[in-house]
Amino acid sequence: MNALEIRDLSKHYAGFSLDHISLTLPGGCVMGLVGENGAGKTTVIKLILNMIARNSGSVTVLGKDNKDHFELTKEDIGVVLDEVGISGFLKAKQINNIMKHIFHNWDKDVFYSYLKKLSVPTNQKFRDFSNGTKMKMGIAIALSHKPLR
Repeated sequence: MNALEIRDLSKHYAGFSLDHISLTLPGGCVMGLVGENGAGKTTVIKLILNMIARNSGSVTVLGKDNKDHFELTKEDIGVVLDEVGISGFLKAKQINNIMKHIFHNWDKDVFYSYLKKLSVPTNQKFRDFSNGTKMKMGIAIALSHKPLR
């Protein structure tokens, strides 16, 4: 099964169009979107995650259309965006307490194990992290709910 299939995907905004994008990501592979600023990378990710409505085309994640019960599919994938989206006032313990209510399969031990492996401080507020450490926190979060591997 392919992890991701995008067929003829389009999204239009005033002054910007993402037209007829198609790609396939086989299961077990990692994908990165690379392109110039304004090329539509973030738009593609938001369309995959069903955060914005598409104008046309289809998106299938793990064999399921991303419009059908996608909240369940999100449990099976790990995503790290360019902005982690964590309140700057939170520390690791508070982040753990929030995430365990967001993800059904959240694993506190896995989370703290990743923080240790990635050298992410647990007693420091998120706002005081370097950009790189913020991204490490995002990776720890993305993998600690046991997405399909």
